[in-house]
Amino acid sequence: MLISSSSQKLHLPPNVQVRRRGYAYVIYYNGDDEVGGVVVTETQSGDTQLHPYVKDPVELNKDIVAMVAQQMADALIEHAGRQPDGAIPSPPAPIPGITLLENTMFPCSRCGRITARLVFAPECACEADILSLGERLRNDVRYAPYPVWLIGAPDSDDDSVARHLTLQLAQAWGEVYWEHPDQMNSRLVELDDKHHC
Repeated sequence: MLISSSSQKLHLPPNVQVRRRGYAYVIYYNGDDEVGGVVVTETQSGDTQLHPYVKDPVELNKDIVAMVAQQMADALIEHAGRQPDGAIPSPPAPIPGITLLENTMFPCSRCGRITARLVFAPECACEADILSLGERLRNDVRYAPYPVWLIGAPDSDDDSVARHLTLQLAQAWGEVYWEHPDQMNSRLVELDDKHHC
């Protein structure tokens, strides 16, 4: 139910359609050519989880599926943010051998659409580390219609002066730089102020 109302807000090219089939949202290109889809499941904690899949030929279809999956994930997050109880999704259960990265989405103060996303990786203490992780995350944020930054380790234990290693992943790939959180906060406020609802 949540996805069907949100999927009507997806902004798809005219040759891409999404049709519901049970718990899956099947993605078609040029009419009836199925390129993949997104299966919707519920976690043990009651959260919604999206599982994209891609049909062969994968190289031709993966970008279409990634674009639709990104839009569906954003729609779910925006929907959750509009709930009166301020429901915040619970973190997933840890998976042995997998490192989870903290993500923070910033919704527009007027319309609730996502204006920016920060991904925190405090273990990235040097340029090589943050670039390596950025390359691994690149496909995950490729179709984000808002800026995404990867935030690494601080250069000091003193929060009042500490600057964090920073890399913009989307909408455009940026250079690695050091930035104080106050500068990022100013940028986030500006993005909110200038957001077109």
